[in-house]
Amino acid sequence: MDSSTVGTATEAGSVLSIEQRQMKFGLTWEDAQQYCREKNLDLATIYNQAHADSLNLTEYNAWIGLKKSANQWEWINGGDYQIKWDPNQENDNNENCAVISYNKKMIYSRHCETKSFAACQNSNNGSITMIQQMMTWSDAEEHCEDINQRLATFTQDKMTLFSEQDFPIWIGLRRNDNSWKWSSGLKEDKRWNLDSNGNKKCVTITSITKKLVAEDCQTLHPSFCTDNVILVKQNKSWEEALEYCLSLGANSNLSFNLLSLKPGEKPKYMDNRMKEADTEEVWTGLRFLGDEWLWTDRKAMLFPGLLNCPPKGQRCGAILKGNSNILLARDCLERKNFLCYSY
Repeated sequence: MDSSTVGTATEAGSVLSIEQRQMKFGLTWEDAQQYCREKNLDLATIYNQAHADSLNLTEYNAWIGLKKSANQWEWINGGDYQIKWDPNQENDNNENCAVISYNKKMIYSRHCETKSFAACQNSNNGSITMIQQMMTWSDAEEHCEDINQRLATFTQDKMTLFSEQDFPIWIGLRRNDNSWKWSSGLKEDKRWNLDSNGNKKCVTITSITKKLVAEDCQTLHPSFCTDNVILVKQNKSWEEALEYCLSLGANSNLSFNLLSLKPGEKPKYMDNRMKEADTEEVWTGLRFLGDEWLWTDRKAMLFPGLLNCPPKGQRCGAILKGNSNILLARDCLERKNFLCYSY
C-alpha cells in the first residue's frame, strides 16, 4: 500500500477491522485467489500490524480416523464413539471421510480427495500430533503410520486433545517484478519488510504470531478470503471519514467510499462488523445536501423516517451499532467510527 494513503492515515492506536468471510484449505496462491473471487470476495488485504493482530485465524480442519464404508461411518480402530456432527452441514453422499473443526469442536464430512491437515495420535498415550501439511485422507493415514501413529480416534469429551496451532494462511500480497501488490489492487509500501528469494513471491500470515512470510506460490495452504467492507476504528467527523475512505483508493485500481445501504440488503456479517466499533453509532455515506438526502455513491435514498428538511445540526447519516436497520440523522461534526467499502 502506498505510504501516502493509509500509511499516513492510520494513526497510532487505530485499527482497521475486516471480518473473515471464507476459509479454504489446500490451495496454491492463484487457486486461492480464484476461489475467493468466485465467492465475490478476495484474498485478504492486511493494512497494518494492529489489523493483523486483531484477526482471529485459529480455525483449522484436520483429518481424523473416521470414514464411511457401505453407508456406515466407522472408526479405523473399530471403536463405537458418539461424537457431535455439525447439524447445519449439507449432506453429500460422496463425502466419505471426516475432519474435525478445531474452533467449533464439531465433525464434518468431506470428499476424501480434498486436502487438509492430519491429526495423528500416539497409540500409547493418546496424544495428538498435528501435521500441518495439505494431504488427502489416505495420504494422511499413510503419513501417520509412517511415524508409528494412526489417524486420531476419540470420544466427544476428548476433543480437548486438539490444540491451537500456528500455521501459514494465504493472503492477497504477491510480488510482481520488483514490487509487491495486493490482490485487491492496492500497492504495498514495504511496511512488512518482506524478503523474497527465487520462487518465494506470495505471502502468508501465520495464524497466531501474525507474521507475514513470503513463500513459493505453488505451496498448498489454507486461504483467507474477505469481503470489501472495512470498519475504521478512528473517531472522525463525517467529512473526515469521507476523505479517509476516498484516500484508500489512491495509487490502486480500486475506489473506496463511505458505505451506502438500502433497507433489507444488509448481510448478516455487517452486524458482527459493527459490534467491534468503539462508538455507539457509525457513520455511513448519507448526507443531506441542497434539499434532499443523498448517498455519496449516488444510490437511491430509500430509508423511511428521516426528516425531509432536517435542522442544520442533523444532516449526516449514522447507523446504530446494535441495529443497522435504523438510520439516524446526526451532527456532521460528531466524531464516530465509520465504514468504508471498495468497488
